[in-house]
Amino acid sequence: MKSAKRFSTLLVSWLIACQSPTAPINTSQVYGRLAGLVTIGPNCPVQQPGQPCPTPPSAYTLRKILVYDEQRTRLLHTVDIDTQGLYAIDLVPARYLVDLKGAGLDRSSDVPKIVEIHANSVTTVNIVIDTGLR
Repeated sequence: MKSAKRFSTLLVSWLIACQSPTAPINTSQVYGRLAGLVTIGPNCPVQQPGQPCPTPPSAYTLRKILVYDEQRTRLLHTVDIDTQGLYAIDLVPARYLVDLKGAGLDRSSDVPKIVEIHANSVTTVNIVIDTGLR
């Protein structure tokens, strides 16, 4: 009976150790980062030089960064843009196609774009969105 209790105590301890939140999940996988700054404008009709018309935070939440496989056959990730226009995602090293889910009449000559992600480095893709407002 003592050995059974001792075995069950060891088994429970082992199971808890295996499920520890500090235990690494996959230490062999390395990642690179895709990051950038999204600029949106103009944001006001008939915007005049010297009269600022800041981008409202909601303008960023309406748009998303799309990450596809290189052949654009599968959408792999949809990435949010924060209220400052920044986005980032960690990816397995490979080639990807980066695009934009815009709003309204959005256009950008910066995407779609094929990028190569390298381990332990950042690949930057900045995107300027023309809203079409005039």
